[in-house]
Amino acid sequence: MTTGTHRIFLVEDNAGDVYLLQAALQEQGIEHEIEHYVTADAAINAINSLGKDGRQLPHVILLDYNLPRGDGCDILAAAAQNPALASVPKAVLTSSMSPNHRERALQFGAACFIIKPVSLDEFMSQVGGMVADLLLPIK
Repeated sequence: MTTGTHRIFLVEDNAGDVYLLQAALQEQGIEHEIEHYVTADAAINAINSLGKDGRQLPHVILLDYNLPRGDGCDILAAAAQNPALASVPKAVLTSSMSPNHRERALQFGAACFIIKPVSLDEFMSQVGGMVADLLLPIK
């Protein structure tokens, strides 16, 4: 379990998955605020301004791989170009089982590539646990 409020930059086009992620974070006892984007291009615009616009940086960036108007690697590439985000962990949470997608995401800087579990119990424990692990160094 982590302490404090954690800022999560989330790029997810499925409202149901956003809801499940929030429930998983609550179940893990992770106090959080989410900055949510639905499309890759909107997320890239936001990433380009992080560290320059006075907003606090996120503690973690979570993103889907398959998104409208781009993909997860486009977002990871934009994050790699922003020096303010160098130490922010980035994780792909996706339904894609493509080994090529996984390899590309890791090459573009993802700390992990998690395939969204199908069962509710697995989603709650695996996804919540993964986010908790990424936030461990955050005090």
